[in-house]
Amino acid sequence: MATYGSADSTNTFRIPGSSNDWFTLVDQDSGEIHIYQDELIGNKRVGSIKPGGKLEYNDAWYAGVRNIDKDLVNRNSALIKSKAITTTANGILEQNPGMKPESALNQARDLSKSNAAKEAEDIKNAMSRPAPALEAGKKLGKSEVGTREKPNSFGIHVFPTTLRTGRDGQDFLKIDIMAYKPRGVQPGQNNSTMLRIGERTINRETLGSVILPIPGAIQDQQQVSWADDKINPFQLAISQIALTAIQRGMGAGVDAASAAVENALKTKDTRTALGTYFAGQAAGQQNLLQRTTGAIMNPNMELLFSSPQLRNFTFNFQLAPRNEAEAMTVVRIIRFFKQGMSPIRSKSRLFLKSPHTFRLSYKNTATTTRNGTQGTDGFGVNDHPYLNKFKECALGGFVVNYTPNGQYSTYEDGVMTAYQITMNFQELTPIYNDDYGNKGNTVPSEVGF
Repeated sequence: MATYGSADSTNTFRIPGSSNDWFTLVDQDSGEIHIYQDELIGNKRVGSIKPGGKLEYNDAWYAGVRNIDKDLVNRNSALIKSKAITTTANGILEQNPGMKPESALNQARDLSKSNAAKEAEDIKNAMSRPAPALEAGKKLGKSEVGTREKPNSFGIHVFPTTLRTGRDGQDFLKIDIMAYKPRGVQPGQNNSTMLRIGERTINRETLGSVILPIPGAIQDQQQVSWADDKINPFQLAISQIALTAIQRGMGAGVDAASAAVENALKTKDTRTALGTYFAGQAAGQQNLLQRTTGAIMNPNMELLFSSPQLRNFTFNFQLAPRNEAEAMTVVRIIRFFKQGMSPIRSKSRLFLKSPHTFRLSYKNTATTTRNGTQGTDGFGVNDHPYLNKFKECALGGFVVNYTPNGQYSTYEDGVMTAYQITMNFQELTPIYNDDYGNKGNTVPSEVGF
């Protein structure tokens, strides 16, 4: 049976309510539409649409077609027919490269026995619309049972329980946990054909929060990488020749090379030095020029920017519960971070999803602020203007010392009398100049990042 279409990604589509890709194969003779669902273990034929529009499902015992699959096809048969016509039209164009798209659409419509002019017009518009090159955030199915990934599923935990977090309260460190969101790759701005890295939504819904006092010895360290670089006059000349050849053609490159050699050979000293240098290069003796003249080619050494660096933040807290309520809070905080930083297994266990990420912020509870406003984080407070801000972080390390005082000690119910936790966070993206904004010559009202 000859068909139009394939399981290639250019022919797949999504049906609302389904997490799988779907595609169609269309019989080139009868126009029957065969409907397939793309699954991890292979392509599943769900059923077919006869030329007259009748739906028939694949009820073979090995097919694995579920009632939910049938329901999806029933509710989206118009969409499937539309995609099938698109697949058929593309197949006709492949077989007839010189044919106009309108003619291919008409043939595809006739083959499917669909006389809906609007449907054909919709397909024509869809064919002319550019598709995104890459899709971000595509899900890999449900997570394993026991995974915490719903809003507020981690809860809100404050330690010590007497910590005042409202207005006129104590300044504190707030740590929110969020589901990881990939940045993805997107088409460039203004319909550019160049791809660009997408932006991650910052103010996402939190899964839970931990509130702790601001610890001592807090600091941030911002670094960028610079590396020394060398280019001697000979390498510079070669680069100029290559650049001239690229910009103006090979002939211009040869002329540039001739001019460079002619200028270099104008004096006897230069001729001698160059001759020695080239002889050393040919003989594999890199230091021949230095041995004979005591000089070296000027390396034009310079320190050049190499790359930004990601910031790390380490926090140490000693959590000593004073009663049963605080003991349970400490246990929940430890579970909060341990479970939050762990990778997530898909239900099929074929994939590991990224662990949750964290949003950190120092909070200032002063009644009056420089700009006269209060925050909207649920505690009625603002980010601390005179301490550093954080970008979204990953928790790379979490250490629990169950005997921070050097000896084993518990309460009557077995809870340790003290726990020491050490957290090592790393920001997901570097700090850039524009992150600080441009306030002109005015004195900034906050430290920023």
